[in-house]
Amino acid sequence: MTAPTPAPASPSTEARKPAGQRWPAIWGPRLWALIGLALVLLLYRTWVVHHSGISLFFDEAQYWDWSRSLQWGYYSKPPVIAAIIRASTTLFGDGVIGVKMLTMLLYPATALAMVGLARALWPTSSGVRTGIVAGALFLCMPMVGTMGLFASTDAPLILCWTLAAWALWRAQVTNRFHHWVLLGIACGVGILSKYTMAAFAITALWVLWAVHGPRRGVLRVGPWVAVLLTVLIVSPNLVWNAHNGFPTLQHTAELTTQSERSGGVLKLLEFLGGQLMMLGPVAIVGAAWLWWRARTVPSAPLAPGSQWAASTQVSPPSQWAHTTAMGGQSLPPGTQPERKAAARTSAYYLASVSSYRYLWMLSLPLLGIAAVQAFMGGAHVNWAAPAMVGLTLLLASLLSAPLVPLAAPRPHRWLIAILLSNVILTSLALHARDILTDPVNPKLDVLVRMRGWDEAFRQLEPVITEPRIAGLPVLTDQRVLITQALYNWRQHKVRAFYWNPEGKRDNHYLLQHSLPNKIGPDVLLLTADPKPDEITSRFAIVRPMKSVRIEVADQRFVEVHAFFLRGFLGYNQQTYMEQSGGSAPVLDTP
Repeated sequence: MTAPTPAPASPSTEARKPAGQRWPAIWGPRLWALIGLALVLLLYRTWVVHHSGISLFFDEAQYWDWSRSLQWGYYSKPPVIAAIIRASTTLFGDGVIGVKMLTMLLYPATALAMVGLARALWPTSSGVRTGIVAGALFLCMPMVGTMGLFASTDAPLILCWTLAAWALWRAQVTNRFHHWVLLGIACGVGILSKYTMAAFAITALWVLWAVHGPRRGVLRVGPWVAVLLTVLIVSPNLVWNAHNGFPTLQHTAELTTQSERSGGVLKLLEFLGGQLMMLGPVAIVGAAWLWWRARTVPSAPLAPGSQWAASTQVSPPSQWAHTTAMGGQSLPPGTQPERKAAARTSAYYLASVSSYRYLWMLSLPLLGIAAVQAFMGGAHVNWAAPAMVGLTLLLASLLSAPLVPLAAPRPHRWLIAILLSNVILTSLALHARDILTDPVNPKLDVLVRMRGWDEAFRQLEPVITEPRIAGLPVLTDQRVLITQALYNWRQHKVRAFYWNPEGKRDNHYLLQHSLPNKIGPDVLLLTADPKPDEITSRFAIVRPMKSVRIEVADQRFVEVHAFFLRGFLGYNQQTYMEQSGGSAPVLDTP
């Protein structure tokens, strides 16, 4: 008898694809090495937070307070950071590390997103390697080494910027609907993280015409779907702003125009120097050297049979139609393949020319805006932080070229030098207090503004537990004091008010937590002023309780004075007379 012939196993979809239509694999030893690096750095930075004994920066303490009462907006920031901290404290507790943990995890997530962006720009195995190098550079750069210790709005902003860049490129070169949807979601969440994300619109408008794809311009559905989704996601925040008198617009205008901030050439140079330091000094030197060398030393021609000669990994059907811009035939040394009329729409042109222009456009518009702001009125170094995504990928393309065979030589020594120098530089900054003798110059301690607050409120804790004071609201005249009091005394569930005799709306607490102008309440006043006569004069009875002064660096102290105040008389005499219906009060002050 003849044995039945077994039915042939049906090949997988991926196996049926011609070799030139497969995406290069992301997962492999290199990606696991990047994940391992991210884990080591995360553990180290978590240890630094614990070892240094720091408390929360006052912005972090404010975000933590916001997280206890989620809203669609706050005075100076949109709501995502509060939601992230709410989730973080739910998962990891409300200790210092618990508040910071989820935002710390967003930086490794951004590094992984950069690998995906690199593969989209350069869909080759060497392009994936370039993305992994970019992820490693990003994780080790001084910007992430310092900002990675903070629960800040920059963490979700940079992640959304990277995801939006990835989605925008794929949307333009394919014009596929779901990529436009992903772009709208990334931009919407990014704006709800930090309004800086709005600057991404400049890059997007440029891409719609400058990057070739199936269609260009705005006369198509995709871009408008992305815009509509962005507006829908941001609309609750717009409604919140309208309901509260657009405080965020007021805050942004003040940052741009307030006269007490000085600008000028020196501020501009200081800002630009800060951008270079965010990448690292060795990275800047290495980038300059490699760029000069690439321009002066002629590159080797593409080898016949390489991944580029046959365009084998550059034309997956999900991204580009088949291209004939490069043939598979052998070429004489030193010659270039003939360009067809449609070369600008080919995979090779997109990867070798458009991709680099795109990365510059991810960085330069935002850097330009921040530089103008620095010249006009000063700018913080982190205001252009998302620009580092494009710059890091450009640097990675010099250290690990994406359009060459995997076996091509690379400047390994420069890569190792940049990574090690950035880690060492960041570690020296974080451990300045351990390395230098006390007292440390406050300019050398990047963590100085987070020191001393937990100890100060620990020493003041007996005051809040006194029977006559327990349960009273805390009154402060500084944002740093109200946020630190709320966080460091969180176990006492204190209520807090801000002293606001002029009815200002200059910060979140003035907007929503001003002391009501109604006579009668007793409060515990916390102030850095040992003689706060402007406040104490508006209470019937004043009792100094305790003062603390904690040295955190050379000639820098955390100083807090506590007063028990009884019988609020209103912010002015007219208020007292109208509400009491009596004569002027008799004051009892020490």
